[in-house]
Order: sequence, then structure tokens, then C-alpha cells
Amino acid sequence: MLGGDAEGGDVPPHSALVTTLLGRKEERRRSLGDYDSASYPVELRELLSRREEVARELLQMGITNAEKRVEAIPRLRELLRIYPHPLAYETLIHAYIDAGRFDEAKGVAFAARQRRLECAGSEHPEIRAEIERLHEWSSEDVEELQRDRAPSKAAP
Repeated sequence: MLGGDAEGGDVPPHSALVTTLLGRKEERRRSLGDYDSASYPVELRELLSRREEVARELLQMGITNAEKRVEAIPRLRELLRIYPHPLAYETLIHAYIDAGRFDEAKGVAFAARQRRLECAGSEHPEIRAEIERLHEWSSEDVEELQRDRAPSKAAP
């Protein structure tokens, strides 16, 4: 049952019979930097390349200025098609709020939450790390900002 390896290296100790019969599972990477140049998955390399492209363009947009964020709305939407970067979602939410387009900001907040779930469930730690230290937006957050920006109805 052990096969031809006299040292027993062909079957890990305490492995299940089914695993032995059907083959070993590929080991899942558990932390950043576990890959080397020979083992880096092509699919992950492509994802990270697109993510880098989007991040680089975000940095060049001047998104710290509210007017520039609003002007960049069409490009931000295009960037999300290239790669759904959480920072692009964050920037687009702020841009819609700056433009007074609160319903669209709520829609993007929903999409950002969905992307957050995708990132959290990714098998790649490089993707899971994208959502660390980022604010998770909700419809209530956008509504609160909308109330704060609404003109006061107090009598003069």
C-alpha cells in the first residue's frame, strides 16, 4: 500500500486512506511571500499586474482634491473594470458623494462590500491583504453624509 518508497515518503504519516488513493492536495499558501519565481501562479501574477496598473493610475489622478475626484468619475469606473481595487471603490464613493450623487454612492458601497467578501474569501493572501485597514462602507454611512451635507432648514 505504501508503494515503492522504502522510506515511506510517498504517503505522509497519519494521512487519510482516501487522500492517499486519490492523490495529495496541493498545499495552500498561507502567508504573503510564500511563492518563489518557480511556483508563482500565472493567474495571480496577472491579477497583481492589473492591480498595480490601477493603483499607479489612482496615485497620478490627484484624488485628494474633491473637484478632481468628481472629474475622474468616468475613469474610476473604467479602472474598476480593469481591476476591482478596493481603493478605486473607496475613491469612487467619495467622488459620488462630492458630486451629490448619493444613490450612486450607495450602489458603489454595495459593490465594494461584495468585493470585500471576495477578497476575504480568496485563496491568495496577496488578495486578502487588499482589504486590511480599509473602511467598510454601508448605505447608512452614505445616508449620514447626505444628511450632514443637506442645507440646514433652520430659520434665519
